[in-house]
Amino acid sequence: MSHNHTTWKLAGKKTGFKPRGWQRLRYQRGSLYIVVIFVLVVMGFLASTLSRIQWSNADGYVKDVLGTQAWLLAQSVNEASLTVLYPLNTVADIEMVCVVTMPTPSFIEVDGSGNRIFRDKNNCQMMANRCESIGSLAGMNYFKLTARVTCGSGKSLVERAEEIWVRESE
Repeated sequence: MSHNHTTWKLAGKKTGFKPRGWQRLRYQRGSLYIVVIFVLVVMGFLASTLSRIQWSNADGYVKDVLGTQAWLLAQSVNEASLTVLYPLNTVADIEMVCVVTMPTPSFIEVDGSGNRIFRDKNNCQMMANRCESIGSLAGMNYFKLTARVTCGSGKSLVERAEEIWVRESE
């Protein structure tokens, strides 16, 4: 079927549709505003969501770094305690040396408030450094060294504890 001018007139009378080029856009202007507002709202929502995700990733990264730092410092405190329990070139009686509160390692400073802060790590402090007897079994005495370290502050405060078990023959 060919579309000539007469067919369009007929179609225009039946449907109310009159193809006149750019004049048709006048009827669609309102829907363009709705589409633009919708796109702006959706893009704003996506931007805020991505911003929150990025902040969450950064917060998780900070906690991972502080947690690793606290864990390594707790391990260092326990290693320093092991040098007290097992001095170089000396056979020590661990039961006599193991006291509830072990001496503060040399790489920790005590500030005016009594906080035990690591040198060069101002955001980390030692919370506990303990040695306790667990008991005896089959001719062996067992002891537990515990070090607790916190790093960070506020919402990013991370605490790590490490235990080392030591045994000594009776």
